[in-house]
Amino acid sequence: MKRKGTADAGTKKRDNFLHQSLFMPKGLPDGAELAYFVKGQKLIEGYKQGSGIVCGCCERELSPSQFEAHAGMADRRQPYRHVRTSNGLTLHDIALSLSNGQRITTDIGGDMCSICGDSGDLLFCHECCQAFHPACLNLGHLPEGDWHCANCADENGLGRKAVLGKSSRIARPIVIRLTRVVKAPEFEIGGCAICREYDFSSTTFDDRTIIFCDQCEKEFHVGCLRDSGQCDLKEVPKDKWFCCDDCKRIYGALQSSVSNGVQIIPTSFSNVIRRRHLEKGLFIDEATDCVQWCILSGKSHYPEDLPLLSSAAAIFQECFDPIVAKSGCDLIPAMVYGRSISGQEFGGMYCVVLIVRSVVVSAGLLRIFGREIAELPMVGTTREHQGKGYFQALFACIERFLSSLNVESLMLPAAEEALSIWTEKFGFKKMKEQQLMNYQKQLQVTVFKGTSVLVKKVQQIPNNSVNLPDNFPSE
Repeated sequence: MKRKGTADAGTKKRDNFLHQSLFMPKGLPDGAELAYFVKGQKLIEGYKQGSGIVCGCCERELSPSQFEAHAGMADRRQPYRHVRTSNGLTLHDIALSLSNGQRITTDIGGDMCSICGDSGDLLFCHECCQAFHPACLNLGHLPEGDWHCANCADENGLGRKAVLGKSSRIARPIVIRLTRVVKAPEFEIGGCAICREYDFSSTTFDDRTIIFCDQCEKEFHVGCLRDSGQCDLKEVPKDKWFCCDDCKRIYGALQSSVSNGVQIIPTSFSNVIRRRHLEKGLFIDEATDCVQWCILSGKSHYPEDLPLLSSAAAIFQECFDPIVAKSGCDLIPAMVYGRSISGQEFGGMYCVVLIVRSVVVSAGLLRIFGREIAELPMVGTTREHQGKGYFQALFACIERFLSSLNVESLMLPAAEEALSIWTEKFGFKKMKEQQLMNYQKQLQVTVFKGTSVLVKKVQQIPNNSVNLPDNFPSE
């Protein structure tokens, strides 16, 4: 019995060391979906964050043992053998695989060529799971056996044979699903845009009463507005209130665009779609000449807009994993329909869609924080319409609209695997940390964990011209 106890203690100590690798660099990534199972039944779920697991029901960060206890199974004392990832592997399985040299990848971007950004017939690297068109790699035929991209072949010393498709002994990476999590600022947001103080009056109307601009969403003390000479309010406005003429003008233009409904895109934009179809050898018919776009607001309650909003939400849910707030609620519907949820206000969010034959093929969410900055937190195209120039046309419509409003810059959160597409093809660059911090202090900008915030100057189009430059990036 004594020997057995010694052996058990040694095994437990070895497992503890093994399991630590899950929470170290190159271990389980933040956002990895997890759940506690007993006899095939899921008891609770959550996601990995830092050195613990964020519970989906109470939003508390727990250790694996605490997560097990929270599931009502404290007596088992085997959390690593009962907590499983989205692909069915236990945490213990993952830790063993990591100790044997396997890597973790997150099954994102798998339908997009890492070189041209298009979908189609793709070749997948056996090591990193990146996808490529054989033609983009100048390969005359599909390699046989395990194939490795040049970067993985160089990193592992596999040489040219592995690049051309010869079999190797390297274990295939573990593929898991991530939950995209809204990143909360590390400081208090809001406060009066003039004095930067956070105090306010909630019971009486006085100098410390807070007023929100209905376009840029900045907040102001009534007294600060008067002292700065901006306006002298005697009561809370009964209608919309704007902090400046620019915000009033932008709000009016947005409402006008929503009420105008569906519009035919400019000829120069439809030519982009035709060119992409020709490049891919796709059939071109009259549909490419009558592509439409429109700006939608979930708060407008136009009955004819509801099917379009529903289609846009379906596209985002097809293209993205659930986007969760602190409460665990999926934010995609709230963002599309302009609702408030979990303390976050999305009333200023508009949905921009591209329509072909009455079907929404591409969509984006747009929020304009006044003349200085706008954000595009989410964009997506249906899988069957990717790589055909539709998103390029939609982005051109969005930038042209922002230009007509004299909006200066556009920002967006980009996942690591999409950085090169946004920076090299659409002219974005990484936003400086201080600049992002300044925006976050004043505005409810949308930032997701695991993404980089990019920004670009809006292309100012003289005389509202719609001509695209010759080097306008292709999708």
